Amino acid sequence: MLLYAHGDVPNSLPGTIRVLDEMLSDFIIELCFEADRPAQLAGRQKVKLEDFKFACRKDPLKLGKIEEVFERKAEIDAARKAVDVSDDKITKTGVENMVGEELGEADDDADTQIVGGKRGKYKKKEPKEPKD
Repeated sequence: MLLYAHGDVPNSLPGTIRVLDEMLSDFIIELCFEADRPAQLAGRQKVKLEDFKFACRKDPLKLGKIEEVFERKAEIDAARKAVDVSDDKITKTGVENMVGEELGEADDDADTQIVGGKRGKYKKKEPKEPKD
């Protein structure tokens, strides 16, 4: 897929695929070893993002791409936090309480309306009586 994305035919030659796989594997392994050196010198067992940035410091294209990817990740995380997905989650206790509950007139959502534009405040509409 990587070759096809960069203009190669849909079915690349097996030799071409092997060469690209070997080149990518070597690049990733070398980059990881380069990023591991500052972590070892700092006495850490885990490699941090800053270690990869330090390993790519002499290549502005790679460093810029790393920073761009992590800026996008930060934007996505901020957007997810703003949406606050946790509002839509159902807790286990809420599900357990709903299992034995009988459905009736009070469960009709078509007859409810939002009062004051705030979430969670619903008021039941009273049915209109026919005029004679």
